[in-house]
Amino acid sequence: MTIPNNFQISKNWWIQFPYSLRLITKIRFYASFGAGGVIYLTSLIFNNIGLSATDIGLGFTMSAMIGTLTRFLTGNYLNKTGEIQLPLITSSILSIAASIFLIFTRDTFLYMIGQSFVGAAAGIYWPAAEFGVPFFCHRIDTRRAYALVRSSEALGIFLGVFLGGLLTNYVFPKSIFVNDIFCMLIIIFLISKNYSYIKSRLENFQKKVLNPIEQKQSKWNKNSVIIIISILLITTSLALIQVTLPLDLVKGGVYRNSLSKEITSLIISIQLILLLFLQWPIGFWISKKGRLFGLKFSLINFSFASFLLFISSYLTIPAFYLISFALILISLATASFLPTSTDVVFRIAPSNKKGFALALLSQCFAMGYFFGPFISGRILDFFGYASIIWLSISSCCFMFCMILFRKNF
Repeated sequence: MTIPNNFQISKNWWIQFPYSLRLITKIRFYASFGAGGVIYLTSLIFNNIGLSATDIGLGFTMSAMIGTLTRFLTGNYLNKTGEIQLPLITSSILSIAASIFLIFTRDTFLYMIGQSFVGAAAGIYWPAAEFGVPFFCHRIDTRRAYALVRSSEALGIFLGVFLGGLLTNYVFPKSIFVNDIFCMLIIIFLISKNYSYIKSRLENFQKKVLNPIEQKQSKWNKNSVIIIISILLITTSLALIQVTLPLDLVKGGVYRNSLSKEITSLIISIQLILLLFLQWPIGFWISKKGRLFGLKFSLINFSFASFLLFISSYLTIPAFYLISFALILISLATASFLPTSTDVVFRIAPSNKKGFALALLSQCFAMGYFFGPFISGRILDFFGYASIIWLSISSCCFMFCMILFRKNF
């Protein structure tokens, strides 16, 4: 009797999913691999070449503003056509243009242009990428499918940040943008190669999948507003963690000593490793619970994590341990939120507004970058530390968690 090796076990696990779902998972992996370093390390790179925290935050705000327009245009396009190929190729081309700008820029003006392209690319990419999953996961629970693609994204982001940090420190200061260009070219190749297949699968699965999913629902659920606000709050927390936390660690807290860029990159990488290993088991566990359980679990973890970051600003030696524990809670919160949020929004949306609903979800992520990084940048420049930011996030997340627990959804 032959005992299967680890590779064979992994292969068998992978092929249990439909080819179409594996394809969109590969696309989202490469998108995350390219974007990982851009998301987490851009603020450090441009802070290092002389841009202020306010200018960096304003760039992310500009990106979010442009992304707002492209998100809803893409959502409208998806509602009318149900096709994701053109938006994904277009977003890849815009991302390549953004990376080229950011490679050569050394001033605020060109940085803003580059971030505008980033926002346009993200706004087109996310509704299309999310839209494809429910129609590509035939016979697979949508939350399991989203757990799979989110796991691939966690791996991509980790590799993007880890390798990007190494290459940025030891090879080329803006290596993350070169890597992004390489990944976007792979995505364009994958979509072009499977263009007809994707089109036929979408047409078939929309007939089979869309009808059973809330077909009788013709308008937004009465509790949708509270759910959307909760999601917006979590995405704002994620945006502040991605953009503000690295700057806060480098600058130092009220009493907490500042950390080097290398140590900060290592800490962020460790958190992403945790997310990488937690995403699938947590997503699988969440899929067996009530559909709002993931949001509640995410809110309470973000609340406690932010409170620990607040306390760490006023400590010295113990601060490192509090930050480490906070990052564990952030990983748990993120792993439970990412697959849950898309599934919940897709299901509360009217049958003829699925594309718009996913554009709205993507906009929640953009809104997190809309004001959060800019305001936090101003706070960091004015006070020199971010403790008030973490306390505000902790309070808001805890309040909405209590609302979701008490409300009869």
